[in-house]
Parts: sequence; structure tokens; C-alpha cells
Amino acid sequence: MHRLFLVHELLAIICEQLYDEDDIPNTSKEALARLARTCKAFHSVALNALWSNLDGVAPLIQCLPEVTRLYWRLPLGTAVVGIERAPRKEEWDIIQGYASRVQHLRVLNRLRPVEPSVIFTLSRPPTTSPLFPNLRSLVWNDSRPQTMGFLKTLCGPLLISLTLDCSNTGTARWDAAASTILNSVPVICPAVKVITFPSSSLCPPTSNMLLAWSHLEEVTCGEIDTVIFGHLAKQTYLRKLAFILSRSISQSLTGRPPFPQAFSRLRELDVHAPELPSLIELMQKLEIHPTSIGGQVDAGPTPCDIRAFFAFLTKHYVDVKPQNVLLQSLPSIRTPQPPLLPPTGNQFNGQTSHTGIYGSDFMPLAQFGSLDTLIIDVNCSIHLTDDDLASLASAWPDLRTFSINKTYGWVVKSDITQIGLLQMLQCCPKLQTLCIAIDTNTFTEVPLDRPGGGVQNMNIRTISFADSVIQPRAATVVAAFLSDVFPRLNEVAAWKSDQTRTQRDADRTEMTYAARWEGVSQQIKGMIRIRQQERRWRRGE
Repeated sequence: MHRLFLVHELLAIICEQLYDEDDIPNTSKEALARLARTCKAFHSVALNALWSNLDGVAPLIQCLPEVTRLYWRLPLGTAVVGIERAPRKEEWDIIQGYASRVQHLRVLNRLRPVEPSVIFTLSRPPTTSPLFPNLRSLVWNDSRPQTMGFLKTLCGPLLISLTLDCSNTGTARWDAAASTILNSVPVICPAVKVITFPSSSLCPPTSNMLLAWSHLEEVTCGEIDTVIFGHLAKQTYLRKLAFILSRSISQSLTGRPPFPQAFSRLRELDVHAPELPSLIELMQKLEIHPTSIGGQVDAGPTPCDIRAFFAFLTKHYVDVKPQNVLLQSLPSIRTPQPPLLPPTGNQFNGQTSHTGIYGSDFMPLAQFGSLDTLIIDVNCSIHLTDDDLASLASAWPDLRTFSINKTYGWVVKSDITQIGLLQMLQCCPKLQTLCIAIDTNTFTEVPLDRPGGGVQNMNIRTISFADSVIQPRAATVVAAFLSDVFPRLNEVAAWKSDQTRTQRDADRTEMTYAARWEGVSQQIKGMIRIRQQERRWRRGE
């Protein structure tokens, strides 16, 4: 064996790449297991990579077949892991040997569920030393109150990231014993820097946890009160904050002068607000300038609100160079969509329509040349042309994500053709995620030359065309174009959301359009395969 393989750091890098790059996780784990059995030099490093990220505690018990049992949960026939008998001393040594290598743990894996008896057993190891001594990141997603004791077993002084994911039941079922355990977590884990709570309102134990930590770097939570908001504002290391803006916080900021010292190092802000003006007012009062801005609103926003939001960004963020901008309307009770406008998308009853968002509304964002991600998904119609798309794309050479109304659709017939799409791909070579609506009427026949004229994007695997209309005659032409421009495309999605089905005439046509786009997706896979064969044949000649 070459002496380079005796370098521990080099072996660790090889094992990490083997685990990370494989698209099929089980295959990569099998490869690491084989590597661990190859020779003693590889054994420890390969096992560290194999066990460092554990999705569910089931593998810890299943490595001991004599201890575990499987039974089938009806009616779906899911295999559930249980305990046949308590592990012996030598079996506990095996469990602890693997558990000591775990650095990132998600307690439950829905594909490999476990009985509460498994959690109870792991909660009582026959030793005073921690079961997971090197645990750095923990996702607690077990909503059963009787298993909360295991959380205390998992916590340790090295833990820096904690996620309480109890989305199924929230925090309502946490009893007094669970509250006591939660209150003790900051004492056991003083080094926590990243914390994620359920999106519901914070209960007293979780509120106390937030107030106990003073070196937080990332906080994701639900609705908070003014006390917690004030505490977070003083966190000098806080770089990411995601929360639900409460009325109490909005009222406390009304009439108050700006306080620029708050959130001094904040770089990522994601706010769920009642309406968009509340978010704008929050950012004005705090005088914060994050490079990543996300807004989710319950009501609206109206096109006027969106224009005001973009104008605010361009006025206050000239020197900040924001990289990510996200604005979403949260789905609520279905409301009628605006009427479907004429094919041009620019005139309604002979006059200019102001009920949607136009290319001119997006243009202020063109001054942010460092933009990496733009996601707009609002309950408004979208009016963009090829020229609009080309102008925006030329301003964002580093753009990776461009998604416009994936959920709500563009409502009107799109004025974007394949010409505008090709111009965007030329201007944004790093593009990885794309959602637009496209006019498929311009796809009339498959050309004799390459459909894309040689322009290709090797990054995009899934592309969404929102609520784009497509006729049967255009399906093959569109598939030929996309298969040439996106050689690694796996899926084309359109008409997938509930919101697009509420549009006018959607009840009759949505399933038809969705089926046609699914047909395009299937044709693309075949065409890409044929092109791959042809390239191999040419190389063999």
C-alpha cells in the first residue's frame, strides 16, 4: 500500500468525497462499509465517515440482530424496529463504539420507524459517559412525550446545533417533565450556536431556552414577543434570523426612532409578516442590511406593495450588494384569481393593466449585480417579455436561482419565447434552478440544425414552466429544444400547485396541460438518451 494512504487526513477526505458525491446514499454507505473491511489502515476512517451522519437511531440497534425484532405496522405494512431483549455489556460496547462516531443525528427516520422501547433502551446506557460524546448537530423530531428523556441523554457540551422539529403535534403535548428537560438543555449544552424551533408560537420552555443562550449565530423560530426580540437584537454574533413578526413587535416599533446597533452582524433575514408594509417598516426601523432577504406574507402583497419593496431595497441597499431576495404569498383560503388577460399580457379593455407585476417593476433590482437567488411567488399576474428577461439576466451574471410564481402561476399568457430563454442562459452560465412561464406557440417545427443553436446548460436537472399553456402539436418540438439545451434534464414540471387550478378555465384544462407537460418530460428523457448514444457512436468511429 502506498504510504500516502497512511496519512489520516487524506483518507478522511477520500471517505468524505465517497459519501457526499454518490447520488444513491445506500450505495455510498455500502462502499464505505467495504472500505472499512479492506484493511486496518482504512477501518477507523471509513467507519467515521459511515456513521458521522446518522438518519434515525434504528441502525444502532439493528447492528445487533439478536437484540432487535421487526414487526409490520398495518395497513401499509411498514417495518418497525423493536427490542427483543436488553443488550448485554459486550453488546453495549458495540453500540457505544458506533455512537461515539456520530456527529450529526436525526432521531427518527420515517422510513425506518422504531418503537418507543428502542428510545427507552438507548436512554439508559449502563455507563455514566455520554452515549454520543462527539455529537455536534441534533434534530429532535420525536413528538412522543414519553420519549423526551432521550433528549437529555443526547445533549452534551459539544453540541452546537439543535433543531426541535415537532411539526406534527407542535409543543402542546409537552408536559411538566418535558418542560423541565427543555429548561435544562442550555445548561447541558452551553455552546449551542444554531437553534431551530417549530413555526408555532414559542411555549415558556422554548422561550427560556432562547433567553439562556448569549452566543447564538442562527435562530429559526415562530412568533416571538418583544422580550425575546430585544434579547436577539443584542446578540453580537447573530448572522441569521427567521421568525414570525407579531403585532406586539410591530406596535413597539411604531413611532420609535431607528436603533442602528441592533442586529449588527445579521446577514440573513427571513420574516413571516402579516403584510409586506410591516416587513418594510421593520427593516427601516432596525436599519439592518442583510445580504439575504426573505419575506412571507399572509395578506397580498399587492403590485403596489411589491414595487414599494423593490424601491426600498434599491434605496437602502446600494452599498450592501444583496445576494438573495425571496418574496412569497402564503397560501390561504382560495380567492378568485385576476381575469385571464389577452395574449399580449399588456392590455386589458384597451388600457394598460396595473393588476400585475411588469418587467419595469423588476428593473430596479438590476443594480444588484451580485444577485445569486431571486424567488418571487405572489398572488399577482406576471408580465415579462424576452427583452425584460434579457435585461435582467445581463445584470446578474452570477445568478443561480430564478423562480417566478411557481405556485401561483403567471395567470396571463407569457410573452417569453425560446429566444429570451436562450439569452438568459447565455448571460447566466451558473443557473441551476429555473421557473418561468413560456409561450409554446412559437415552437412550430423541429429545425434541421441544433434546436438551441449550441447554447447549453449542464446544471439544471429540473425546470418548471408554472402555468404555461401547451398544445399537442408543440410537445415534440418543445421536447427537442429542451433536450438539446439541457442535456442533464430529468424532469419538466408545470401546473403542479393547487393555486394554478383555481385560474379561469383551469378546472377543464389543468389536467390536460399537466399531462402534456408530463409527456414532454418523458420525450426529453428518450431524446437525451439517443443523443448520448450518438455521441458514443461518433467517438467509436
